[in-house]
Amino acid sequence: MTSISGGDNIQQEEEILALQAIYAEAFTATSEGRLKVCIPSAEAPSRVVVSVYLPETYPSSSPPVVELHGSAISADQQAEAIQHLDEIFQPGEVVLFELLAWLQEQEQYWRAEDAPDESCVPELLCEHFNVPTPEATAAQAPCCDEIWSIITSGSPFTEKKSVFQAHLAPVKSTDEVEKVITTLLTNGKIQRATHNIMAYRIAVLDKETFLQDYDDDGESAAGGRLLRLLTLVGAENVVVVVSRWFGGVLLGPARFTHINNAARQLLDQCGYIRTGAKQGKPARRAR
Repeated sequence: MTSISGGDNIQQEEEILALQAIYAEAFTATSEGRLKVCIPSAEAPSRVVVSVYLPETYPSSSPPVVELHGSAISADQQAEAIQHLDEIFQPGEVVLFELLAWLQEQEQYWRAEDAPDESCVPELLCEHFNVPTPEATAAQAPCCDEIWSIITSGSPFTEKKSVFQAHLAPVKSTDEVEKVITTLLTNGKIQRATHNIMAYRIAVLDKETFLQDYDDDGESAAGGRLLRLLTLVGAENVVVVVSRWFGGVLLGPARFTHINNAARQLLDQCGYIRTGAKQGKPARRAR
């Protein structure tokens, strides 16, 4: 029987401690060399559960043994995860953090693949943005046409298989913000975006204060960064939505740059960027 080497033991212990710090209650060390991680998701906190066995020779020569659990996980997705592990494993280097980060973003891609067709509005988005039912949307078609007339969409661009596209519209109240979001989500392609990151900024009274808010739509911290961009460029009385369709390749922090670049280009194109503008102070944030 092969005994675990000192180097492997140290690397395993350090990796386990790091994963415990990152995933907290979502991480469990069930027994010696056996781990379980619940992959967090905006739509289903435990949609994917990852069981891991660490061989005695991991990471010096053997990769971890990984199995995915979840009612929505297919055999093809299981095989895709194992293949990805084989591709990224390098003897002597721990690999679990990289694999789990890939799985967290890949799960969103798998969820998008499983999304209903254009005639269906996703239930979560309906609740999140108060999107009406298809029947109600049909009854409000003239209103939607009016809102579409004030919405401007930027040119989509692709970065490592992820597609980004910004949309904006002039607004003067939170009711108008909601109408714009509702209207955008009547478009099947936008409905099926992995994330629709939103921020708005509305001048109040003497323009010394602003009504503003944002929504990450599952892309943690992206909404706040988008609102910060609106503040820095002095944009006011506008709502911006950046749609991202995840393409299966991790972008890391660069995705925030692409989101803000998409928004900034459209803001500039539509004349919302002001030089030397005072930032003012937020009046309040409203969900």
